[in-house]
Amino acid sequence: MKYKYEVIRSARKSISVSVSSSNKITVRCPWGVRPEQIESFLDLKADWIEKVILNNSKKLAVNDDVIELREIYVEGRRLPLVFGDKDEITAERVCVKNVSRLCKLFERHCFPEFLARVNAYAEKAMLYPASVGVKDYKGRWGCCDAKNNLIFNYKLFMLPRHIQDYVIIHELCHTLCHNHSPAFWKLVSDFVPDYKKVRGELRNYDFLTALY
Repeated sequence: MKYKYEVIRSARKSISVSVSSSNKITVRCPWGVRPEQIESFLDLKADWIEKVILNNSKKLAVNDDVIELREIYVEGRRLPLVFGDKDEITAERVCVKNVSRLCKLFERHCFPEFLARVNAYAEKAMLYPASVGVKDYKGRWGCCDAKNNLIFNYKLFMLPRHIQDYVIIHELCHTLCHNHSPAFWKLVSDFVPDYKKVRGELRNYDFLTALY
């Protein structure tokens, strides 16, 4: 295997490999698996790993100015990111005192209108959350807990509206189906018929979840 990778051992029964949006390779395997077994497994997955890394590298290259904090997405638009003495989002730029203040800035600027859309979709779908909030997640766009509280990643506000709407519907559907069963995806498709296409678009922004 020509790439470096991390091995996480546990009581699981099989070997798996994942590649993060930043091209970190992680192998998960049972305790007793030998290094040569891992290498053999990775050799079988080499073409897939290479394809994912290549696709990720293209996405990262296109977003170099965003990754280097020179620009930032706001509802799908790339705007200059300026570090200064105030926190504001305008039509021309995003100004913030430091990166840690981005969550509160986006929440203040975007959440009221976003919440109105969540409520509108909830009424349309007749799927009602217990509450709706915002959080700085590092690996997900949204969450529906066991009590049907919805929490969305503030970085969702950086994405185009139609992708935001898909995530809204996705989490609302979890208030009825707390899993990803065929019944769940059927419910999602009732409101977003092209959800598979939109999910593909969403993956182009996965790197944002770990960036800020």
